[in-house]
Amino acid sequence: MQLHEVIAGLSECPDETLIFAERVNGQFLSRSAAVALVLSENELSLPWREVAAERAPGMEYFLEASIVLEMLTEWRANQPIQLPDLHSLVERIIHYAENDA
Repeated sequence: MQLHEVIAGLSECPDETLIFAERVNGQFLSRSAAVALVLSENELSLPWREVAAERAPGMEYFLEASIVLEMLTEWRANQPIQLPDLHSLVERIIHYAENDA
């Protein structure tokens, strides 16, 4: 799956879901390979890099699904007429993950 597909499908995931994605030339991109994972209690105590190496090889921690869903909810509340297209939303989420998270 690509990052934009994972983000588009988050409403079907539990809140404790974590997103792992690959960097392409050092950056997260909409087309980056990505997975949404629910971690076990044991995995939650491990460093993210160890979890990624085991369950999402070649990827790294991106964001928690709950953060992304909260961002989408806020945008919907502030953009009642029309939300930006998925590509624009994903780019904003990537910017947040890279710069503000």
